This record gives sequence, structure tokens and C-alpha cells, in this order.
Amino acid sequence: MAQHTVRAAAALGLAGFRVEFKSYQAGIISVLKRRYGPFLSGGRGGIRLAAVAAPGNENPFKPAVKNSGNTLEIRRGDFRLRLDLASGAGALSAAPNEQCLDAFLRSLLSFLLIRSGGLMLHSAGLVKNGRAYLFLGKSGAGKSTLSKLAAGAGREVISDEINLLRPEKGRFMVYGSPFWGEMRADGRPGRWPLGGVFILKKARANAVSPCGGAEALKLSLRCLLNFEKGPAVSGLVLGNAARLLAGAKFARLEFSKSGAEFLELI
Repeated sequence: MAQHTVRAAAALGLAGFRVEFKSYQAGIISVLKRRYGPFLSGGRGGIRLAAVAAPGNENPFKPAVKNSGNTLEIRRGDFRLRLDLASGAGALSAAPNEQCLDAFLRSLLSFLLIRSGGLMLHSAGLVKNGRAYLFLGKSGAGKSTLSKLAAGAGREVISDEINLLRPEKGRFMVYGSPFWGEMRADGRPGRWPLGGVFILKKARANAVSPCGGAEALKLSLRCLLNFEKGPAVSGLVLGNAARLLAGAKFARLEFSKSGAEFLELI
């Protein structure tokens, strides 16, 4: 990269992290600006990546993460990152399309969030009275259905698929997410204190009931996105999930898809 003139640059602000991309090729930067427009960030600092467009495909589909302590490497069939963790400088080669860059950013953010005490969770998230509420569930539990009902009732949806959490000053905060499912929205930057976490289940009637700690921890871990393997990261993940369990209110929510009356129970 040093032998080429930078033609394009963009920086993203996601979950309190700043990731800057510079390239002598316009392709990747154009896709980033189009896909993540609301999350474009000014300023300086954070992670700095020299980006190069490279051909590739999604095979293998799941990213492989290798952390040596000083260097982070993340690979998939269509992208490769090498990042110096001390300086924050690195190089990225990636296919210039939204699917590739989404997969790259999800894997990078998962790594960063886990090491900041946070979590990336498969969940629906919405805002009520200035607080964020998350709804965990297996595929088909109703995350997108609930999100659409909430949006139809005028509530702000943070994401119907992936939500980003970080602990700050003794409490968990939920950040705006660009990663969506069926609703296919762009999201917006934002930051809300976590009001509660619900285990989601479709039902004929709306009801809230207590949730045991073991059940809450098990589902939190099942819904957590982590692409790295090994005992060290497993310990971090378990510790972060346990702190979430200790610091947030968990309950079960059975909801009917006939309307948004369930919002009154939150």
C-alpha cells in the first residue's frame, strides 16, 4: 500500500469503536459508504486498515480467527485481515461486496466486544422510554415478527437480528446496529442503557414470567456470536455473559403476533 496513492477513505463508528479504511482502489470504500452510511465517522484514532479489493467467495462460510496476543488474523474465503493489536494498524484484502464486508465487520466487532467486556447477540432490540430491551430466541422464535409489530406501533427498533452490548461505568449499554435480518433496515448510531432481556416465545396470549439463571445463561451463550476458539476466549465469553446475567433483568416473554400489546408488559 505504501507504494500507491490513497484514492479513497472511510471510517465507521460501531459500538464505540472506530475503524478507518484507506485504499488506492475505490471499490471497497464505495461499498462501505453505501452500506454503512449512517455509521460513517469523523475524527481520528482507532483501528486503521489498508484495504485492497481481492476476488474470493464465501467458502468457507464461517470466519477463522487466530489471536497470537500481538497479532489478530481473521480469514474467510472472501477476506483476510492481519492486524497489529498494539498499534491498531493492519491490512485487509476483501471482495468488494456487502456480504463480504458484513461478515468481516461482524467477526471483527465480535472480537473487540468480547475483549471490552461486551457481547454481540442474536436478538431483537427496541427502545422504550429511553432504554433498550433485547429479546433472545432460537431461529423462528419471533424476533423479526416482534420487531415489525413494535415498529408498527411507533417504537424504535435497534435491530431485528444482531445487537451490540458494552459495559460502561457499571452498566451495560446497547449500541445502534447496522446488522439486520428480515426488516433489512440500515440502523442508526445510538446508545441506550439496557433495560432488560427477555427470552422470546410465540404464544396465543401475551405474558411475562420469571426466568431462571441457568436458562438465561444458557440461551445468552447460544445467541452469542463468537468466531474464535480456545479456552482463553471461552473464559472471556463466559465471564461477560455471567456479568450480563448479574447486571440485567431477565424474564420470559410470550407474545401474540396479533398485535403490539406485549409492549405494555415491558
